Amino acid sequence: MAIISRLFVSAAARLARDPRVREKATEVFHTQVKPRAAETWQKTKPKLEATRDELADMARKTDARNNPGAFAAAVKKRYLDRNDKE
Repeated sequence: MAIISRLFVSAAARLARDPRVREKATEVFHTQVKPRAAETWQKTKPKLEATRDELADMARKTDARNNPGAFAAAVKKRYLDRNDKE
């Protein structure tokens, strides 16, 4: 297995040094990966912010520092309730 691992590492290093491969990788990144990532971020950001706000509210209501068990129970209940709706 060590030989195969070395071969893969060697091949990856060769590809990383090849200017044609680097150029193609840069092109694919800028034309495909980056636009998809930006689009996904725009769709996901509001959901992440809503979840952050909801967790912060739960932490305030249950006093997460003094009673982490109650906070964990609230998070678990939220998770289970949300999965039941889907």
